[in-house]
Amino acid sequence: MKKTNNKGFSLIELIIVIAIMAVLVAIIAPNLTKYLGKSKENTDSKNKDEIASTLKTCITDFEMDESHGKFIATSGGTATITWSATGSAVSGTSNDSDAKKAVDAEIDASKTKSKTDSSKYAKATIKRESNDTYSITVAFSS
Repeated sequence: MKKTNNKGFSLIELIIVIAIMAVLVAIIAPNLTKYLGKSKENTDSKNKDEIASTLKTCITDFEMDESHGKFIATSGGTATITWSATGSAVSGTSNDSDAKKAVDAEIDASKTKSKTDSSKYAKATIKRESNDTYSITVAFSS
């Protein structure tokens, strides 16, 4: 009887396995990237909703405290709040530093960077419609 010394796979066997793996990757990769893109868009949408909700809570809490006055002093005024890697800045008709501190304390800066485009950050525009009504728009912009 002849003794064979097979210690590994043949070249043909390896080529067949690699070809099968390449076909599987070619089928799975497009679907995976599509789902990852949708996941990032959903994350951005949820983060925008969370920021808007937090700002609504902040405005309500701020206006309930009579010592601070109004978040936006004039009717129809607009305050724009933009976040960046270093923190947030408040501009517009709201010059009250206590408003900035209240907003800064409420918003987690890690959730303000867009997942779909890492160069964009959340930007909220708050417009005072009447004494008790605000419209809040949150979007990701660079």
